[in-house]
Parts: sequence; C-alpha cells; structure tokens
Amino acid sequence: MPLTYIHDLIHKALERYGLIFQSLEIHSDTLTTYGKHGDLHYKILIDEHPYSIRLLREKRYAESALSQSTPDLLTKQLRYTDYLRAHGIPFMERVKPTHEALFTTINDSDGQKWTCCLFHWMDGHHVTANTRHTAAQMGTLARRLHDVSLHQQEIRFLFIDHTVAYQHWLNEFQQFSFSRLPEITRDLFDSYLNLVQHHIDTARPADPSSIQPVISTDLNSLNILWNHNQQIVGIVDHEHISATDRVQDLAWLIKWYARTESIESHDVSGRLARSLLAYYNSPTMLVPEDDPRLASLLWLSGCFNLHFVEQTKHLLQEVGQHPEQYNPLQLHLETYHLRGERLTGLLI
Repeated sequence: MPLTYIHDLIHKALERYGLIFQSLEIHSDTLTTYGKHGDLHYKILIDEHPYSIRLLREKRYAESALSQSTPDLLTKQLRYTDYLRAHGIPFMERVKPTHEALFTTINDSDGQKWTCCLFHWMDGHHVTANTRHTAAQMGTLARRLHDVSLHQQEIRFLFIDHTVAYQHWLNEFQQFSFSRLPEITRDLFDSYLNLVQHHIDTARPADPSSIQPVISTDLNSLNILWNHNQQIVGIVDHEHISATDRVQDLAWLIKWYARTESIESHDVSGRLARSLLAYYNSPTMLVPEDDPRLASLLWLSGCFNLHFVEQTKHLLQEVGQHPEQYNPLQLHLETYHLRGERLTGLLI
C-alpha cells in the first residue's frame, strides 16, 4: 500500500483518539510479517513518542475455518488486556479513544471500513532460537496466564476447539481428485490424510463437558518481548485472545518453544519441551489420559496448520497443471511426516 494512503488512514484514526500532535512518523516496514489476517500493524512516533497501531480490515482471514473479529469479540479482548495488566501480566497498554468504546472505526477514501487499536509502544526484542531458560520462562508465563483467567467471571469467550478447523481442512482435501498423481505420491498423500484423521480423533476431548476452559492468546515468539537480561517484559498480541484449554495451549507452546534455531526451523529439542512443561508444573494439571491428546494436538499444530494447508493446496494446483512435477509435493509430505515424528518424540 502507498505510504500516503497509510499516513492518511493513521492520521484519521489518531483524530478519533483525541491526540493533538505536531509530527507523525510511520516506520516504513509493517510489523506484521507472518500474519494471515490482513491487518496493518505499524510502529509510529507521535511527537517522537512511540506507539503501536493496528488497523483491522472489516473481514479478517480468507479462511472461514479461522476466527473472525467482531466488534463484540474485540471489545472483550481489549477489556481482557486491561484485566491482565491489573493482575501483573505485562500486556501492552492500550490508548483510550475519546468516546466510550475501546477502539475506533474509520472509513478510507474508498469506503472500506477499518477498525483501529492503539497501544503504547513496548521496548524489547524477540527470541526465536530458544534455550532451556526461555522455554522455562514461557512455561511459567503460560501457567500464570491460565490461572489468572480462572479468577475472572465477567468476560466470557466462546470455547475454541482447534479440531474443528483441522477437520474442515481435512474435508477439503478429501474432495480433491488425486487420479493424476503417480501411485507412489497418491499413496503417500492418502497415508498422510489418514494420519491427520487419526490425530484429529485422538485430539478431540472424550468428554467435552469435563474441559475446564482457560483464556489465552497467541504466545508465539513474535508476540513476546524480552529484555537484555532474558526476562519477559511484554506480550503484544490481542486479536487471538479466546477460551481454550490447557492441553490445546500447551501443544502450541511446545511447538514454538522447543525450537532451537528460529521460528521457521523444524529443529526441536526434547530438553526444551521438558523444561517448558516442568515450569508450567504440568503434573498438577495434566493426567495420564491427556498424554495422547497432547501428542496429537502437538502433531496437528506443526503438521496440519494453516501454513501447511496453504502450501499443500498450492503444490496440488501445480501438479494439476503439470502432472510430471510431482516431486515437490512428495518432498513436502515427506518433510512434514518427519517433522511430526520429531514433534511427538518430544513427549517421550
């Protein structure tokens, strides 16, 4: 998007926050690097004071299987960030608009609606190559977040069952025609989809009514800020705050914080996974019958997430147009099959 368009959009949003300023500087690079939501997220300087502004499109995500943002949900999420800060969780502090709402909504020159959230900037850096120390810190933070959520009764979120999205994507793949694939690739794909179904079936709670919901958010490495003493100083994500359960959340945390190299790496360490679980103090929360569910949710989080689904659809399209170019698809499936073995091996 042209910088002049972004400048006008942000300027209009800041007026709704009642900010009177002489200068506005927008960092030229968006902070949203990996997101699939379509938000615009920038660091801005207002009279040299730093802020974080997030502009949300009216329709977020192209995939209907993923949660959409609504004014009611966003209101709950922002209220919950206030609750977390009040209980010692280092969440970024929002700026209040001039009206009673927790955010503001504007239209651009084309009539497209944008929802605007403004926060005070938090200094810190990201850690994407983890150590036992960072994994332990995340285990401690996750336990605090989960436990704090049990003590508030005013803000209610719908429970998000991750297997619903996984089953939706699996059903889509099962509608594909694989007749043009070589037999060895077709068999590999069938085997992979059968493995996906197995993990979905295992990941579903046997008794949904027994699940005690906790509230969490997206705690991946790009949403956590650290200081130079390797202490967590901030959480900068709000748009994924929702009700989940401890096992679902721990599966994603293990996938992220067992990585030893970077957020894009598949290299993981059992020592890091055990460190995270030990500092979460999982024996007091998880019982033996939860172990198969944790392993399957961990496998699905790494081997059947949105990135995998989109990449696989792209490769299937390529093979559909050029049947002889099936090797990249076969290598893709083999790579993720190996990744799944590594992830579930973390719990052994």
